[in-house]
Amino acid sequence: MARNRLTPETFLAAAEMIAAQLRIKEADRWSPHICRLKFHSFTSEFPEVNETQFLWAAEQWIQGLTTGQFTRYPTWKELMAPLYRTENGLANRSWGFKAELPPFVLPTAMQLAALPTSRRSLAAAPDPVNAAAYVPFEADGRALPPLPPGVATDTPLTPERWADYLRWIHKEETDAADESRGTAADPGTGTDHREVVSSAVQQDRPRRGATQPGVSTGTPGV
Repeated sequence: MARNRLTPETFLAAAEMIAAQLRIKEADRWSPHICRLKFHSFTSEFPEVNETQFLWAAEQWIQGLTTGQFTRYPTWKELMAPLYRTENGLANRSWGFKAELPPFVLPTAMQLAALPTSRRSLAAAPDPVNAAAYVPFEADGRALPPLPPGVATDTPLTPERWADYLRWIHKEETDAADESRGTAADPGTGTDHREVVSSAVQQDRPRRGATQPGVSTGTPGV
């Protein structure tokens, strides 16, 4: 692997090849100093890629272009998409190399050992509180609702079992809400609040024919 390591010269040659394919104007080409910075940027993100793999991935990326698809240099994740497993079209290094690679670009044992030990998604979790549940290949269920009592974790999930599970969750939430409101006691004891409200309304409502202060009843001489 050391003899086939990616060099700045090879990296620059591939960058020029991409620029020519994209027809980037000369004024926008990378200077030698910028190319060295880009080289270090790439090797920091994909340190295990060797020269053969880099050139092959760059050529595959170029061959996959359609007219007018790109007008700029690709990102490193875009450029390495032919080599690594991808997520939404981008190379995800933590997911490892693709399994269907040609023999001459297959990763060595040293390259595989250099990959991240845990797999991570490139996208942020939609729910930060339960972020662990969205990590591919690693979610262990601790952030998910508990299973109903007596249900084995390896039992196949059927539409009927899923419906039963939702009903059980709803019942658990309803019971907890009732307990927090103090309604767990006997509903037959105490005063019905509807009767209290009805009594108060009846007391405020004037009886038919009753005389209110300052209001004439319409009877002459009174």
